[in-house]
Amino acid sequence: MLLFVAHALALTPHGDVAPCDTQAMRAARAAGLERTRPTYANATGYDTAHFHLEGSDYTPTDEEYQLLGEIFEEVWAEEIDTMGYLKPYGTDPGLFTVYLEDMQNGLYGYTSVERDGKTAYIAINPDMGWTGRTTEDAWKVTAAHEFFHAIQFEYDYWEASWWMEASSTWMEDEVYDDINDYDYYLEEGQWPDYPEVSMVAENGWHEYGEVIWARYLTTFHGGRDIEKALWEACVDQDILDATKDALGSQDAFEAALVDFEVRNALGYAGYEEGADWFPVYTWDLGADASDLPATATPTEYYADYLGVNYWRIPLPEADAHDLAIDFTGNPMDDGTKVKWQVTVVGTDGATWDSITDTTKDTLTLSLPGFGTTWHEGWVLVGILTENTGVSHDAYDSSPRYDKIPPTYSFVASLADPSPEDTGDTGVGDTADTADMGDTGEPHTGKHDPGDGSGDEPDCGCQSGGAGAAGVLGAVVIGVAIVGRRRRG
Repeated sequence: MLLFVAHALALTPHGDVAPCDTQAMRAARAAGLERTRPTYANATGYDTAHFHLEGSDYTPTDEEYQLLGEIFEEVWAEEIDTMGYLKPYGTDPGLFTVYLEDMQNGLYGYTSVERDGKTAYIAINPDMGWTGRTTEDAWKVTAAHEFFHAIQFEYDYWEASWWMEASSTWMEDEVYDDINDYDYYLEEGQWPDYPEVSMVAENGWHEYGEVIWARYLTTFHGGRDIEKALWEACVDQDILDATKDALGSQDAFEAALVDFEVRNALGYAGYEEGADWFPVYTWDLGADASDLPATATPTEYYADYLGVNYWRIPLPEADAHDLAIDFTGNPMDDGTKVKWQVTVVGTDGATWDSITDTTKDTLTLSLPGFGTTWHEGWVLVGILTENTGVSHDAYDSSPRYDKIPPTYSFVASLADPSPEDTGDTGVGDTADTADMGDTGEPHTGKHDPGDGSGDEPDCGCQSGGAGAAGVLGAVVIGVAIVGRRRRG
């Protein structure tokens, strides 16, 4: 696998070099192309209990052999002995081969297979001086990432690239929690700036940022065990079907998506290291409550399949109100309707309440408690229909798509509270509250994310209640005052 670290070189992910070459090597194999394995610089190498280390166009020192050998043994102990993953082909009995291969600056290493199509090997860059990290730390995260690719090959060599990279990036932090190299993919200019891009997009960068989805699953849905269960299921299923089965159903998968999206909006609520991640990209719908009612209509950065647009609603007045959303989703250019998922969220900075519904055309949602219990609102809009316009281009200030995803609009307004929802809590019967921990201002991304134990209550995720349409009937649609936040 080629790992390209743009931040270490003060570069941006707009170039032609992909951060991982493992997927390119899989594509070459699928096309029947011959590959040249590393050449040997020395004939003896260095053996550990489970690995054979060899020079390739490079002659390692004894100290380099010893350090890298110790690192790979640590990785084996964690990924094989502790976590219980399958051993790579040819290692029972036998040694797994790791090459120290002279590479250009910007490359960590790669994972591939021998011509037998079964035996995996890894090549590591011996020179990590350009990374901004010590050689030891750079080798550690590379070894954890690459060796997990070799393990993945035992389950499903042809599994989706986005999931391979997301889970290998997740594994880096599982084995070496104190290094946090994966944080790069959750920095400004990376995944948090492009949440509308499809979860399954493979553009050479977004798939690494989907480490946040792997982190979500293991934080709130079963710990490390769910990751292993998903790879075991990938023997017979693709990753999305495996995830739906692991969570229990399609409905449970959609509910998890809502919870994932709400936590992202509210400063990555509940994640152990969420305070270190850049805030998710957001549109502001107006400056304050006087701007409502307002109409939201995106003209760029459309939500794609399993992607989401985040809209922040200004602070309401002091009196109690319902936040009412009247949503219209448009079909594809060819007239095909898509399944929209719309979530309305209220938060006080420490807890939240939400209500979710799906539609193929229009819906109305209303969440009570604004101005009393809740002092900030969010509207999250995503698409649950596959192949709506997945982009395979690298991140760009002017995103390009295979085809333009469908568009939508909604009207946000504050309405008088419904009679049944005028209690002191401001929380109606349509959704449960969830605890964020002491997060402060949730939209800033700087907060105490909680203990990350997964014990936090789920957000309320239910169908919209009746009666909201009547509230919206008298709304005068205003012109949206939209402020685009955080992306240049």
